[in-house]
Amino acid sequence: MGRYDCDQLLIWNLAMALPAVKYEPEDPLEDRVARLEVNVEHIQKDVSEMKVDIRRLNDKMDGIDEKLTAKIDAVDQKLTAKIDGVDQKLTAKIDGVEQRLTAKIDGVDQRLTGKIDSLKDVLTTLAINMEKQFGMLRTARAFDRVWYLLLTGAMLGVVARAFKWI
Repeated sequence: MGRYDCDQLLIWNLAMALPAVKYEPEDPLEDRVARLEVNVEHIQKDVSEMKVDIRRLNDKMDGIDEKLTAKIDAVDQKLTAKIDGVDQKLTAKIDGVEQRLTAKIDGVDQRLTGKIDSLKDVLTTLAINMEKQFGMLRTARAFDRVWYLLLTGAMLGVVARAFKWI
């Protein structure tokens, strides 16, 4: 055995030579359980108080829900009535404007129809007159052609006599 082994023996012997220390818990188990029971009682009391508070809040929320639902229904009815009134007023105004504009449009339509019909009559009369005038012009042109032929024949006769062809 070397020196190392001797040091180990020395430490081992020292540990054996000391008296055993008895482990005593600071608080006995019963005291600890008693403290836990007290804490559990406090927690149970707090939980029961929280349950009461939650029930009270649920009742308050139900009351508020009922109040708000009633208010919303009242506002809905009120606004629906107002909207219906405005709808009726605007419908009446729109119907009135529609009737007035329809009457004006019908009046303008009748006037324009009358003017267009009179314009058609005037154009028909003009076409008939122009046709008559063109007929007379054709007749006059026929007479002019006969006249030109006679003048041309007479001139040729004068020229033929002058040259003593005849």
